[in-house]
Amino acid sequence: MTKRSSPASIVFGGVFNVKESTPLAFFQREGEEPRESRRCMGEWREREGTLSFLLVVLLCLSTLPLVQAQSGTVLIDEPSFGLTNTTTFFGSELEFTVELHEGAGQSANVSVETAVLSLEGAVHSNQSLSVPQLSANEVRNITISLSNMPLGYSEVVVTLLGDVGVNSTTQQTSISRTVQQLRPLSISFAGESSVTAQGVDAQGLSTSNLTVHDGDFLRVEFPLVNDGDVDWNGTVSFHLRDANGQEASNESNASVLATTSEVFSFSPSLAMVEGQLTWWLNLTGNLVGADGVHQLNGTIDIQPPPLPHLEGELSSNAASVQAGQMLDLNLTLWNNATVAFNGRVVCTGGGLEVLNATMALNANSTATQSFSMIARPMTMICTLEGMRVDASSTFPMELDIEMPSAVFESAGSVSPSLNGGPWHKGDIMSANILMRNIGELDGRARLVLSVDGTSSPGAWVDMKRGSAGELTASVQVLSEGEVSVDWAIESDDGVVSGTSSGNALYSIRPQQSIQIMANGVGNDPDTGVHFTLGLHLDEGRSRDVLVRVGYETGDATVYLQEYTIELHSGLYEQQHAFGDVSAEKLVVSIEPVDWVIGPGPLMLSTNFPSEATLYRVEFAQTTNPLRPVLDDEVELQLTFLQSGPLSDATGEVWLVDAYGTILTQFESPDWDGESSVLQTVTIAWPKGSTVALKAMWDIEETVVTEEVSYTSGQTVVESTTEWPFGAMVWGLLLGLGAVLVVRLRLQQQSTRTPSQKKQVSRPSSGGSAASNPEEKREIACPECERRLRVPVSYSGSVGCPDCAHKFEVESQTTTAPEPEETTEESTEEPAQKEASAKKTSDGKIEIGCPDCQQTLRIPASYEGSVRCPACKIIFKANEGVAILE
Repeated sequence: MTKRSSPASIVFGGVFNVKESTPLAFFQREGEEPRESRRCMGEWREREGTLSFLLVVLLCLSTLPLVQAQSGTVLIDEPSFGLTNTTTFFGSELEFTVELHEGAGQSANVSVETAVLSLEGAVHSNQSLSVPQLSANEVRNITISLSNMPLGYSEVVVTLLGDVGVNSTTQQTSISRTVQQLRPLSISFAGESSVTAQGVDAQGLSTSNLTVHDGDFLRVEFPLVNDGDVDWNGTVSFHLRDANGQEASNESNASVLATTSEVFSFSPSLAMVEGQLTWWLNLTGNLVGADGVHQLNGTIDIQPPPLPHLEGELSSNAASVQAGQMLDLNLTLWNNATVAFNGRVVCTGGGLEVLNATMALNANSTATQSFSMIARPMTMICTLEGMRVDASSTFPMELDIEMPSAVFESAGSVSPSLNGGPWHKGDIMSANILMRNIGELDGRARLVLSVDGTSSPGAWVDMKRGSAGELTASVQVLSEGEVSVDWAIESDDGVVSGTSSGNALYSIRPQQSIQIMANGVGNDPDTGVHFTLGLHLDEGRSRDVLVRVGYETGDATVYLQEYTIELHSGLYEQQHAFGDVSAEKLVVSIEPVDWVIGPGPLMLSTNFPSEATLYRVEFAQTTNPLRPVLDDEVELQLTFLQSGPLSDATGEVWLVDAYGTILTQFESPDWDGESSVLQTVTIAWPKGSTVALKAMWDIEETVVTEEVSYTSGQTVVESTTEWPFGAMVWGLLLGLGAVLVVRLRLQQQSTRTPSQKKQVSRPSSGGSAASNPEEKREIACPECERRLRVPVSYSGSVGCPDCAHKFEVESQTTTAPEPEETTEESTEEPAQKEASAKKTSDGKIEIGCPDCQQTLRIPASYEGSVRCPACKIIFKANEGVAILE
């Protein structure tokens, strides 16, 4: 059977492979040669139509399920829906859950569409969520997130699409809810313009004025606005400051409900002062994340207080008088305010004050002041003083007075010329200026100088019409440095044309002083008393001085010479000789002539050379610090003194301690004409509990010495790294000897016969140290003479506790005398005998210091504390070393 493909199959194969290969390959059988195309176009078109129909049928059949299946139903569970109609939230994002229930027992496919609408129905946003297939009877929760939610109220609609069921009372295919996005906390001051200030009185009642005036009290009101949907509570602080002070107030527990505003007010206790008041407002409390203005500041202009409003009128009889005659003036005042005026009225004209009167003018009242002066051309000006008046008052008032008179103008320089100079404090400055009368009448004028507020007018100078004259004036300068000198030209019956006043700065030097010296005072057999007088004038101008030279006796001062000389800056010297006079002191005095001398003595007295100058130096009672210790930096004050003829000699000073160590060296201070001077020096404090210091002053071939002792602030304790081997050996030998003697005595007592026991030996009253090892003797330190107590039997090295010097001592043991025989009843055993303190005939006992062995005498019955005068240690009386008999 020959395999042959049907035409349909051939066409099908050709159609689906035509894009990849030539259709001819499908019509060629295996093993055949390619056939030529023998068919016509009609056949091909018939076959192609049949194939197309078949293909369409096959495609339609492929879309039909072989078995028809039933799908599930899905609904939204309304009770568990994640939104309610009262849902509120912050921020622009909203997230909620939706619970889906499959109720048909079959799998189902759904999608969730969520729309956000305005309350008016406008769509704000829309989103769709594809839900994975739900299995039979499955309950599934899905989360829906919405972003960019609008502020305020909006409607959220959730709708199921796909395999949905039929709505019931608890399950729906679509659910809608109204939600609200809350606005965050936004508490704020409304702005500076919303802050209002009102004047009140002391009782808090309004003054009814539109502005706040000086003297009013203040009430400040301002709104606080909450634009959020959250209530606010916290503290509102108010602070103000003006020229009268500052004050702060707080309103705690302040609250503003959501979307409302509240008005707060503060009433400070300060009375207002004219000027500008600065205020600050501040919010504290619940402000985390809150928007708005939480701080605010501004200013309030405080107006002047209610003031008097004065108006006036000034008149005169200038039309009926001539220059030099009496001019009458009248001033009338009206007070058109509600406040009385209590002050002064001052009128000046021609550089003179012609009226200064106290005036009390009640509200809505009138007063008149009359006054007079010498008539001349001028401008009269009247002002009010002592109380402030309203700015709209007509004061100050002016009245021009014109009439024929003398007219003075400068005939040379337009300012006065000052004579002399340089000037010193206390000098008199003189000035002059040439003036000419060019007016229609005769008149007079004068020059006035003023320094530091003190005026000094010159004499009046009369000048006829067309004549000239010189005006002069003088003033004393009582300050130094840059001094302003004011000048003015005055006329009481004329007018000064041109510059009539001015000022200038002048450099005023300090006062000049004179130093008096008497050098080379001697007493020769031929000339008698003679000396060289020296007068030193400070730098500046030359001065005249009255000089008196003489001597002083016990009850009077005799001046032998008196003369006036002109001193120039520097030293002036002149020789003087008195001859043979019987006096005690030489006296020189000076007196300035027409000038003010500076500080310094105006008299010098000195002893005649028959008496020698004596010098001495003294230490201060205390040091600084008061109780210094070793190596402290200590300040000492020394006083250098001289008596007899005053000398200006100085010399070297050495300060040494008790061991001769130089602590410091310096030159004694200058005397500066005094008989005693102080000098403070600093030294490093030497060792020792009591430090002795010595000052040596080499002056005028004489060495002046002075000694003093100070107590240190600590007790010097002997310390050394050397071992006293000699003392240790001697102590060991003495101990062995004492033990041997005791053993021998005990053996002798045990071998005695009864007759022998009646005989015992007793040391004589002058027993040696060998029979009493506790007996001590006093020795002196070879360096500082400190007294030390050592056992009489001790031989070796001893250290001084004051100067730490070590030296050797030898024992002073002597041979004990032969013991005396006595009866047993009158003998005491040495082992039973107690050492007792040596008691003196005055009821006192002697004890030794346990530290330095110094001997002290105390009452026999005293049992308290004792202070050693040598080493300063304090110990109990019963702790002292007993001085044995």
